[in-house]
Amino acid sequence: MNERWSLAAGHVPESIVLVLLAVAVLMAVGEGLAAFRRPRAPVARRVAAGLLALRLAALGALLAVAFELTLRVEQVTPAGRRLVVLVDASASMALADAEQEGDEPQSRQARLEAAWQRSADARVGWRDDGLVVEVRGFDLGSRPYTGELAETLAVQPRGEGSDLARALGELSQPEPDRAPLAGVVVISDGLVAPDPAADAQVRAVAEGLGVPVTTLSAGAPHIRDVSVAQVRAGEFAFVENVVELEAEIVAHGLSGTATTVELRRNGLPVASQSLRLGADGVPSEVRFEVAPDRVGQFVYEIAVPPQPREATEANNTRAFVVKVLRDKVRVLHVAGRPDWDVRALRTLLRRDPNVELLSYYILRGLDDIAREDTTAALSLIPFPTDELFEEQLGSFDLIILHNFDSVLHQVEQYLDNIAQYVEDGGALVLIGGDLAFGDLGYALPELAALLPVDTRTRAPLEHEPFRPSLTEAGRRHPITAWLATADEGWAQLPALDDHNPLSTNPRGETIGAATLLSHPDDTDPRGRGRPILAVAEPGRGRTMVLSTGSTWRLGFAPDLPLIDGARPYDLLWLSAVRWLLRDDSSGRLTLETDKPRYRVGETVELQAKTWSAGYAPEPGIAVSWSLRPLAPGPDGQPAKALAEGQWTTDGLGRAREALQELPVGAYVASARRELAEGAVSADDADGLGEHEVRRVFIVEPPGRELAEVDADPGITRLAALAEATGGEALSAVDGDALPRRIPLTEPQADRDGLRVDARRDLPLWNGWVALLLLLATFGGEWLLRRRQGEP
Repeated sequence: MNERWSLAAGHVPESIVLVLLAVAVLMAVGEGLAAFRRPRAPVARRVAAGLLALRLAALGALLAVAFELTLRVEQVTPAGRRLVVLVDASASMALADAEQEGDEPQSRQARLEAAWQRSADARVGWRDDGLVVEVRGFDLGSRPYTGELAETLAVQPRGEGSDLARALGELSQPEPDRAPLAGVVVISDGLVAPDPAADAQVRAVAEGLGVPVTTLSAGAPHIRDVSVAQVRAGEFAFVENVVELEAEIVAHGLSGTATTVELRRNGLPVASQSLRLGADGVPSEVRFEVAPDRVGQFVYEIAVPPQPREATEANNTRAFVVKVLRDKVRVLHVAGRPDWDVRALRTLLRRDPNVELLSYYILRGLDDIAREDTTAALSLIPFPTDELFEEQLGSFDLIILHNFDSVLHQVEQYLDNIAQYVEDGGALVLIGGDLAFGDLGYALPELAALLPVDTRTRAPLEHEPFRPSLTEAGRRHPITAWLATADEGWAQLPALDDHNPLSTNPRGETIGAATLLSHPDDTDPRGRGRPILAVAEPGRGRTMVLSTGSTWRLGFAPDLPLIDGARPYDLLWLSAVRWLLRDDSSGRLTLETDKPRYRVGETVELQAKTWSAGYAPEPGIAVSWSLRPLAPGPDGQPAKALAEGQWTTDGLGRAREALQELPVGAYVASARRELAEGAVSADDADGLGEHEVRRVFIVEPPGRELAEVDADPGITRLAALAEATGGEALSAVDGDALPRRIPLTEPQADRDGLRVDARRDLPLWNGWVALLLLLATFGGEWLLRRRQGEP
């Protein structure tokens, strides 16, 4: 035990005091030195030296009082050096492997614990040598092991990864109150670097510590396992377009085994391939080509069936989320006669490369057919009503009947098919004109109930220019919201030529009907402006009625203003098409997750939002929600709900739910809102805008931790790490134990690593000693000066 002395200041005066004190000390010392240097006799010089000594002693006493100096006496002993043991706690340590093929496999964790017990004597010896032994577990981070855990290392290895570089890097942080690092021991299977770049990082961090790193490998060379090691798939796909999904299957101990690789969508198989597993560690490529048949968000899985005595089944599947989008929108556009409005809409739709347009002009009616010679060479083809409205009706995403008389053109008998098409999720647009609403052609009850206007009364075309008024619902609706942001609204746009004087559907509230544009002067019997543009959401479909055939003027009038760089006509119709086809921004109820993939232990946040028919946030709406596994139950029915509840949306129409501690798997979250006539379910997996919406997501197992299970690369990696840092490479499979004389850095002969066993503080400024010293020094100098006749 050694004694260490030091001075400690208990008080530091303010800046102005320090300046004054420094000036006074310098003046006193300077004057004393000047007096000492004056020529004197030998005896007088000894007196001058005594005067200088008394002055310096007095100044020292004054400074001790000013700074409240304390003499600190510490009893110190060498604290020894620190040896850190890093123990792998990742999921791969739970795998079982064997030294020889055919031997009974043993888990790497059990092998690690046995090697640690064999090293008990060595650990006692380390402490006897004064080493401070610190045990830490690591996976994606590190944490200390204490007490019994540090003596046994008995843990359940479940970590999601093995970030050895981070664990080593934490040891390089300066810690002045701790013993200096002298060595590191790493006990692991060595699967700590998924690629060469990470491997180089681990070695660089270890070498940067400047201490030997001894490694103890817990893995064995023989393991039975098959894994889906890697999947290559895009996040997006297009409906009816072939997309390739590729995977690498890696096997160990199963060379030549025949198996089947299966592709599943939302838990149900969609394709499979036969595969004969290759040699150990050699990846086998599997490629699936699928053409998604519907729009939506889907969880795909590539899976390999478990093999007998396989080390783990956690890596036999790999799930990923694919969002399927529309590639081309199929639109049927049927016009009663060609005119400028028909031409404008047809040109706009044909210009869009994502639209597959099928367009027909009706150039002859029943009278023309009756007197026409159908055998003539220039005879027009008959309008294919059966093919369009019966055979292929369901293949269209959008149907536009443009100034079309269903009676005149013999389509009235198919209106019930069109009504069913809308209820099943189709989109229908009716555009006015002189042929459209004058003869009750759309009065069929099944269809009339789905429209936002009343088509059970005649509404012949009226020719009177006008500028529509934007309603409150129109200010918020995706189709017309752009008008609300324009400087002068419709006032800056051309007037429209004509309109059909329609009334709103008396039961419009039951189908979410809303009038977006109304006539400024012409009113219905209830005193409301007649609808010019109205929309509804019946069943799972959407309908729109435009009671004028002159919107083409929004694209071709002279001095036409541009809004955000686009023609008003383009804005109106492109917004309408997006809404009709249920673009992501047009849903009345939306449900989202903050991301499509989660790690085990992460919180999943569901976020719902409700909108009114006028697309204002709708508060106070009851929304029921549930969460269930995506895969169906044994009976083929949806799995039992894991969680469910009821939301009431806040003032902004929002609701949230946090889901925690979900196990690995694929899940579907659904939300459902009640409408005036009950809820309507949706089969569409995307579900946006439906009254029942769904979102799928996956909770993944420990990352890529189990994608690589063979211990051979890990054994090589640990041996190279030990060699590069001057440590020793050991193997638990060979029965090695940690050595009593473990490689360490040489101790440094400096003050680092001293432990304070006792401390005693002696105040130099407080008490009678300090007062006596001040009086003796200042008084002694004064008396001596008087005797010598000094000033």
